Amino acid sequence: MKRRIILAFVVFISFLLMINYMDPLQHSLMANVTFERYPSYARKSVDCSLSFSPPHTHSLIALASFPGSGNTWTRHLLQQATGIYTGSVYRDKIIYRNGFMGETEDPNLGRTLTIKTHRKMTDDFDGAILLIRDPYKSVASFYQTKHVGHTDLVNRSSFNVTVWRKFVNAQYLSWERHAESWLKFPKPLLVVKYADLKKDTIAEIQRITDFLGFPLHKNGRLKCLIDDLKGNFKRESTSNRKADIFYYTQEMQSHINSSIEVVNELLKQQNITSLVRET
Repeated sequence: MKRRIILAFVVFISFLLMINYMDPLQHSLMANVTFERYPSYARKSVDCSLSFSPPHTHSLIALASFPGSGNTWTRHLLQQATGIYTGSVYRDKIIYRNGFMGETEDPNLGRTLTIKTHRKMTDDFDGAILLIRDPYKSVASFYQTKHVGHTDLVNRSSFNVTVWRKFVNAQYLSWERHAESWLKFPKPLLVVKYADLKKDTIAEIQRITDFLGFPLHKNGRLKCLIDDLKGNFKRESTSNRKADIFYYTQEMQSHINSSIEVVNELLKQQNITSLVRET
């Protein structure tokens, strides 16, 4: 008994040291991961490698989102949780070179778990996961991806106010129409809100893996997920900067808020709670 107590203490201290030295984002994502909720986390030794499934294993399940809504991060989490590569309709070479080997895979082969898409709803898919994010944040994230890449932050010195305004005016309605189209998807649909995914990552990934038929609590890869919640394509939050350069005029806010109301009404019709503003 004394030996077990000492061993448990050593494991606990190791866990605290790991949290102390991890980067701030991983630290914040670990906030809701406790030994009480996941008692077997520290004890298991798990093979966390990734692989393709045999051909025609998976139905075509869209992982649909407006750009800048955390799609690639969600793919990383699903890969960690299941051990199966996720796919895409885009064949992004940068993403491929950073460990997403399913990026260039033909989605119709059925070897990948989900298929990333930013396009509007299409019934080519057998089911869909719709990832929705606060448009104030997703539009800003999309802007940064287009101008500086997947993980970098736009420099204050290079920020062009005119370009930013035109971008917002072109994108807020696209955000609304994208969400509206997928919320009318006639086949099995799971709606995941980015704010919920960030707040309680494990619980939301459990929802998704249950929907996909690969329950996290049964596949033994919880440790793989908890050990790497961040991944390679999670941009640092702009809230870490002293002042956010992405401002919205009153006119912009009026348009965006109207779009949010439209989407929230559609969510309400499906008994899903409204979007909340990210801080």
